[in-house]
Formats: sequence, C-alpha cells, structure tokens
Amino acid sequence: MDTPNLISYDDVIDAAYDIFLEMAADNLEPADVLLFTMQFDERGAAELVETKDDWAEHVGFDVDKEVYAEVRVGLVNEENDELDDVFARLLVSRDPDNKFCHILWKRD
Repeated sequence: MDTPNLISYDDVIDAAYDIFLEMAADNLEPADVLLFTMQFDERGAAELVETKDDWAEHVGFDVDKEVYAEVRVGLVNEENDELDDVFARLLVSRDPDNKFCHILWKRD
C-alpha cells in the first residue's frame, strides 16, 4: 500500500486529544472528568503508543499499523513517569482522505 500522504504523528496526537476533550464529559464518570480536569496541567498526557493487536475485535477490520495510530490520554504517575491512569484509548487514521477515530473509554 502506498502511504506517502499520511498525517504526522504529532497531528494524530493533537487530533486525538481534541476529540477526547470534546467527548470526555459524555463518556467518562463525572469523578474521572473532575480528576482529569484538576490534574491535567501537572500530570496529564496524550501519548502515542504502539498500536495494540486487539483493535480488530473492536472496530471489525484488520488495522494497518502504518495507517492507524493509537493514542492514550490519561494521567502520568510522577514516580515512574508512566501513563498509568488511562481515561481513553483512541485509534486514529493517519489517512487525511479516510478520517476515522474509535475510542475505548475508561470504565469503572
């Protein structure tokens, strides 16, 4: 597959974070929204991670890891600098002609 016109990973992160912010209040528990809002400036992150193999079962098609990227949004543990309180996993298409985003929200 020829994929020279894919959007950058930085743009994927920005788009994923914008989508997360737009939809978080409707998809997270109120306590999680409050926690994220209060702590995002100090501990919040939107990170590109290796695209996991379980996406096909969630979206119903095989995921090309060059065309799709996974972004996680959450809070970083200050002790080990790892994103350990994940509020959402987002699968975002890097193809500007085929916009797609699927979100797996944190559930308590």
